[in-house]
Amino acid sequence: MSVPGRRPTIIDVAERAGVSRQTVSRALNDMSGISASTREAVLAAVEELNYRPSRFGRGLVEQGPITLGLVVMDLSNSYFAELGAAVVRACAPYGWNVVLAEADNAPRPDRVTEELARRVDALVGYDVLTGGIRGGAGMPVVQLGDLPSSGEKIGIVELSTSTAIADLTAHLRAVGVTRPAVVDLVGAVPSSRARALTAALAPLTADGEVPIQQVDVHEGHRAALESVLATGADALVAFNDELAVRLLRMLRALDVAVPEQVRLVGVDGLEIGSLVTPELTTLSIDIEEVARQTVEMVAGMLDGSVPLTGPSAHRVVHYELEVRAST
Repeated sequence: MSVPGRRPTIIDVAERAGVSRQTVSRALNDMSGISASTREAVLAAVEELNYRPSRFGRGLVEQGPITLGLVVMDLSNSYFAELGAAVVRACAPYGWNVVLAEADNAPRPDRVTEELARRVDALVGYDVLTGGIRGGAGMPVVQLGDLPSSGEKIGIVELSTSTAIADLTAHLRAVGVTRPAVVDLVGAVPSSRARALTAALAPLTADGEVPIQQVDVHEGHRAALESVLATGADALVAFNDELAVRLLRMLRALDVAVPEQVRLVGVDGLEIGSLVTPELTTLSIDIEEVARQTVEMVAGMLDGSVPLTGPSAHRVVHYELEVRAST
């Protein structure tokens, strides 16, 4: 039996399930050599005790400080750099360590979360695969994103764009936009964000069609802009602020005035958008609030006051329209 006020250990789980510590470890790591009934007994003990595996000191009564793993796509993207810093600040009052990992630039992007999960006490991922983590039984796993998957049995901090997109549509209608276009990051298919934007902006057009122009974040901006401007576009909504700032620079090189000839909008509300001329209209999100909500949820999962999945493990942070000079 675990002692009240003390974080349960693998020894407590073993005693509750009536098995050895090694058997508990094998059950939590989906290893062979144990029966299905034994695995079920171990997992039942895990739930009863609110046991959360530690990446080191497994089986020891005293465990080290919590380490949270944060997986993002690319830290060279200003949004993810700001998010990483905000998560570190949010973890500081708890005395937690934070380990950051990139998915896009890893040798095996599909293995990043699985490998990191072996070394941390809790895992947070932004638009990266967090399901099916080996050894993840009882580990807090939280997914961040615009449209997080509802199929995975994990916690969710949903970054909702719906209200801000509706407000953007109303704003662009008020300033006379009739031919909006969306500039998306290149991919096999348009992003969920681009699809949501085109659906919302469609009523502004006579034919109900909003073109999506895909482009690499670092190159090909001139050709992409020439193509989309040839359609008569009078407003461009970029996938994020970083892309919008790069497009603004190229529009200036093409001698296209913003907002007089074309209006420009970004997404994320990064500081960089307020440092350019004209200042960038954006769908802004409070990254500090995202970090706070995420870390609070993980803390609750660790102490057992928040379940690992379900309605109580689903929070929403909303984007807001911030109108500036570029529209």
